[in-house]
Amino acid sequence: MERLTQHADLLAASANDPWVRWYLPDPFLGEVWVHDGVALVQRLRRRPGFWVAPLAGAPVSEPSSESARVRAALVALRDGGHFDRLEAASVSVVQGHAAVAHEVLDLAEGGDWEWMWCAAAPPRLPQEDQVVALDDTADAAELEAFTRAHNPRVWTEVGSGRVQQWRGLRDDSGALVAIGGAEVGDAGAPHLAGIVTAGAHRGQGYGSVVSAALTRWALEQHGVCTLGMFSDNHVARGVYERLGFRTARAWHSRALMRRAVADHS
Repeated sequence: MERLTQHADLLAASANDPWVRWYLPDPFLGEVWVHDGVALVQRLRRRPGFWVAPLAGAPVSEPSSESARVRAALVALRDGGHFDRLEAASVSVVQGHAAVAHEVLDLAEGGDWEWMWCAAAPPRLPQEDQVVALDDTADAAELEAFTRAHNPRVWTEVGSGRVQQWRGLRDDSGALVAIGGAEVGDAGAPHLAGIVTAGAHRGQGYGSVVSAALTRWALEQHGVCTLGMFSDNHVARGVYERLGFRTARAWHSRALMRRAVADHS
């Protein structure tokens, strides 16, 4: 394993990978290693652990398959004691190597999701002029109640200041029918969060309108917009792809059973 300390080095090794460029901060917040063309990026905060990401532009020591190199990288983390040393609680591997991760590690519950990005303005939608600005503090109670009523799986924090821009649509009575927010990630890129449409109003394109407005704001301010999406949300996938988003990394994220990991070493 080779320790990297410079973001520019990882970006070069990844052939300018969008996830490396716009998700990982410069300077890094944790440790970053490369093992035979596979990046091992320490993940901090709510779900401490590691991202395990093959790098398209990184040199490899031998012409082994990508799956074999991911396996070797996971074994190096496990047998090197890095999970315990850094108190890792989770691992995220690309979905194509999920089976390898479960063979090498003892993993528990988690989810499959995708990190997407967009750097070109989406088509303007007719109802965008009806989108209103909402406030993370003044409208917190309304945003929280709407989110919990219509999408309990959402990860967005309301009222904490994490979401810097909120947008919404209201019906003729003034009730919210769709909302969405934009956080600013550690690397500075705006990240869509909490896109929710009221159950009775789904299928009418309101989520697309709010997402388009937020994406347009992000591009005007920062030149890029990113988001995370559960892989089984096929409706959302269609919305985001029509707006110009592309998947950079499809993740298989699982909790790490650390006591079992320690038994391997």
